[in-house]
Amino acid sequence: MEVIIILALSLLLQFIAAFLALRLIRVTGQRIAWIMIATAIFLMAIRRSISLFRMLIGENYLPDLSAELVALFTSALMVVGIALIAHLFLSIRRAEDALYKINRALKVLTMSNQAIIHATDESTLLKDVCRLIVEVGAYRLAWVGFAEQDEEKTVHPVAYSGYEEGHLEAINITRADIERGRGPTGKAIRTGKPCMVKNILTDPDYAPWRDEATKRGYASSITVPLVSGGQTLGVLTICAKNPDAFDTEEVNLLKELANDLAYGILALRARIESKRTEEALRASEEKYKTLFESAGEGILIADIETKEFKYANPAICKMLGYSEEQLPRLGIGDIHPKDALEHVISEFEAQARGEKILAIDIPCLRKDGTIIYADINTTKILLDGKECNLGFFTDITERKRAEDALLKNDEEVKKRVKELEEFYDMAVGRELRIRELKEEIESLKDELSRYKKVGGIQDD
Repeated sequence: MEVIIILALSLLLQFIAAFLALRLIRVTGQRIAWIMIATAIFLMAIRRSISLFRMLIGENYLPDLSAELVALFTSALMVVGIALIAHLFLSIRRAEDALYKINRALKVLTMSNQAIIHATDESTLLKDVCRLIVEVGAYRLAWVGFAEQDEEKTVHPVAYSGYEEGHLEAINITRADIERGRGPTGKAIRTGKPCMVKNILTDPDYAPWRDEATKRGYASSITVPLVSGGQTLGVLTICAKNPDAFDTEEVNLLKELANDLAYGILALRARIESKRTEEALRASEEKYKTLFESAGEGILIADIETKEFKYANPAICKMLGYSEEQLPRLGIGDIHPKDALEHVISEFEAQARGEKILAIDIPCLRKDGTIIYADINTTKILLDGKECNLGFFTDITERKRAEDALLKNDEEVKKRVKELEEFYDMAVGRELRIRELKEEIESLKDELSRYKKVGGIQDD
């Protein structure tokens, strides 16, 4: 009876060992090796079953008890050994799976960063990153949504890749604190932290979208906010076909991917805005360059600190007799007479301080040494980070000559008038003197007549 029990236990342990060996095929992937081991163990079990059967049917057969005890002990060791090695293989498999996920996420991160670096269009960038997540990362769906600044606080999907089948049109997500905003997307935007759903079938916050998700084979998901510079642009959501598909290291890499993507979006927008600004500035520069070059007035731009010229238009070059290459290499001291330079600089600095706008009758020294006169109207501008005076030169040389001629003529007229006045005074004075003499003569005559009458003297 003892031998029968030992045979039965040994037979049971060998069948268990064969079953455990077959299970290791799924863990290790080594089908042929474990089938051969399981078959060997199964054959050993058949041998024990034959001995047990002969004893049970009453044959005069008695196996060696010590040999069967050794076989029982061996069978027990086989079960324990296969169980222990199965645990080792399971640990290795888990490590390999984790490493595979990390390498997969790292590959997605690397390739996505390459797409971000070479991106020239935001829409294409978002689609490329979603495509890489699905194709390289082997996920079910990846999509990007932006947080709209509207009253409903909607989250608008802008790009996706994978098995979508109308899912994004049906979910109607908001970031507001209402039922459809308490899911992973709304939480991620409000908190600025990733939100993971380990099992869509059991997560209570996923209830509004569960039916649509399960129809398309989504079992778990992770939603990572797109945050850069304290600004949350939206979310990156990834759906997987298996529950609890995202481990800690993989989540960290996906967070890094989301941060890089957010930075890339803002950098791309800044680059596009900078290009638009540059184009507008270039157009503006061309416009003002045309205006400056076609202006009839001379225009000079001078650095307030160094008093060197930054720009000269054709009109001022012609006015002063320099070429368009020569004049911008000069300064204030080169285009004004030395004896007038102190006054000119004083006027320039007063204009730079905003104390005056117009400087009049400023003498300007031409290249050939002749002097012309100009009225200079200025305004202060910032050019290449330097404060400058923008001066409009109006040539008043001819006007000044005319004024000088008029002034000279006026002096001549005044001199002639003075001479005439003196002559008049002299002529009028002589006439008055003659009149006075005549009056005196007449008076003497009258007095003489009276004397004659009184003395009875007769006129001859």
